[in-house]
Order: sequence, then structure tokens, then C-alpha cells
Amino acid sequence: MTASTTAMCSNVILKDLLDKNSEFALNGKGTTNHCPMALCALAGMGASDRRLQEFFAHWRDTYALPALPPAVTIRYEDFQAYLGKRDHFADLQSCFAIRIAQRGKGEVIREVLAIVPFAPATTAFHALIRLAYGLQAEHDGEIAASLAALVAANFAISIDIKARPAASLVASGFYQLSQGMRGKTYPGRMIAEKMRAVVNDEQFLQNLPGMPVTENLLDELALWAISAYGQTRDFTILHIVTGVNAARQVLLYLDQKTLFSRLQDLWVALCAAYVSVGAPKLVPESAYESRMRVKHRQLCSWSDLFERAIESNDDHVIKLTYTCALEISLQPNLLYQMVVMEMLEDQIESFAC
Repeated sequence: MTASTTAMCSNVILKDLLDKNSEFALNGKGTTNHCPMALCALAGMGASDRRLQEFFAHWRDTYALPALPPAVTIRYEDFQAYLGKRDHFADLQSCFAIRIAQRGKGEVIREVLAIVPFAPATTAFHALIRLAYGLQAEHDGEIAASLAALVAANFAISIDIKARPAASLVASGFYQLSQGMRGKTYPGRMIAEKMRAVVNDEQFLQNLPGMPVTENLLDELALWAISAYGQTRDFTILHIVTGVNAARQVLLYLDQKTLFSRLQDLWVALCAAYVSVGAPKLVPESAYESRMRVKHRQLCSWSDLFERAIESNDDHVIKLTYTCALEISLQPNLLYQMVVMEMLEDQIESFAC
């Protein structure tokens, strides 16, 4: 357990606000409910109790929608019957909360992820991301909510890649997609909407490579993702960054028998997300990192970056900053720090370390 997750678990105000978040619907006004994820990230970066309460009030007054009243009582044995039924999110949340209280979060996560499609792109990767934050905060209500989101809004991508030639490296696979898709774009406003168009596109199916077979797959994905976001500043690719970090945490709960197939599901979802924004051409991570090192000779400390991110009401700024700090603790690379610096510079005109 890291210092940041320890801070989350011991934060009484955070737990109280996460409890109150159950009054909100799965979706918000024009978005999904980012409130609990942002609260966890703020707490992980050391935000004060007052700041947590301010952000909760901001979200409640600006974006939150009330949760639907209970409709039915769902027995745990029957939760599969509610796959894809978004109106039953609150009912599923209650179902999973009761089961977690009885059997523990580890057993329930393993069972649910073994029964329903892993579907990492569900609610634009937010079901997965929310689950990871719930685990860090050790908040059973948030774990139940994220599992409910995964079931109620399940976005499974039924593409079998077992027989496809595997890409030699993560970057090679995405390069192959970029070359094959030739900048093709897709209609739609929301991330999932565009991704649905991608996975039904024959051109994507023809160019989709098999998953690279490497022990360091998640490390490679994480570095590719932060480089891709730094180069494009694309909103969908930002979700690839946070989604990969979330997968690192959630996949630890799976047994080896199912892990490989779930990694394949993740690979396909990330490829579809990348293609949904035109599969932009990228320079190699090493070349981009070198360019950024020249540009940013003086780096801000993480404490400075956290201070700036904590002041923001932009939940994506908050989550990306925190995610990059987690990633750099797993595989040291100054690219995470430099990308966060640039993002925050765009948010605040006068940015000094």
C-alpha cells in the first residue's frame, strides 16, 4: 500500500463523501459521475478536508443527477439477468454491496469478472477506473457501484484476436493501426459512441493486430499512452492513460487462468479507443521524451504539481495528475512529470515551480 492509498483509507471525510455519493446517478449532466474518482485522487494527493467538501459541493451543484429510486431487489444469483440494463444500476449496487459484506470484495470481484464480459471500455473506461479508486480507498460502496456500472452499462467488444499475428511491441501495434486506418474518423460526441462505430467497421477489423506477448505489457501500454497523450492532448487518449493504470490494480484480483483473456479484452478496447480519434501518427516514445527533456530543463516537484491540481475543479486534470504520480512510482520516467506540467500550464496562465 502506497502512502497515497493509506491516506485515502484513513480519511474519514473522504469515506463520508463517498457514502453520500450513493445519492447520485451513474451518469451526470452530460457526463458520467466522476465525483467519487476525483475525490479519491484529491485525497491521494493530500487535499484538505475542506477542499474535498468544496469539490463535492461543486459536483453536486453542477453535474450530479439524483439516483433512481429502488425498483427491484436483485438476488446475487440473478445479477447476470440485468446485464446492459442501466436503469437497474442502483438495484445492482445494493445487490453487490450486500454480497461484499457477506463474502468480501476479493471474492465478489473475481466472480463478477469471471461471469460477465470484462468490457474495460464500459462507460468510457470509467467503470474500471472507478473500481480501481474504490479498491484504493477500501470503500465497499464504491466497489459495489463500479461493479454495478460494469454490469448495467456493459460494453463488451466481441472480437476474437487469438488467431491474429501478435504485434512485436505495443508501439508497433498502434503504429500498424495508424498506417492501416489512414486517419479515418467517426461520428459521435461521446467516447463510447465513437468506439461502437469503430468495432463494427470492417477496416478496423482488417487492421487490428493481435496483442503483443510480453511480461511487461502493462508497463509498455502505460508508457505508450502517456507519450500519446502528451503528443495529441486528446481527451479519449487521456482515458487510455487512466484506464491502463486502473487495469493494473483490478487485474491483480484475477486468477492466471482468466488473466490472459482479460488482457486481450483490454488490448482490443484500447485499440478501438485509439482508432476512434483517428489513430493519430506519433513519434516513438524515446524521441518524444528526448524532445520534452530539452523543453523542460527545470522540472516542478510533485508536491508543486499536486498543489496546482488540487486547486482545479476539472476532474480529468485531477485524475491524470494523480495517475501519473502512481505510474512514475511503478516505472520511473520523467515523461509523466513533464506531461502533467504542460497540462497544468494550459490550465493556469502563471505557472511557476
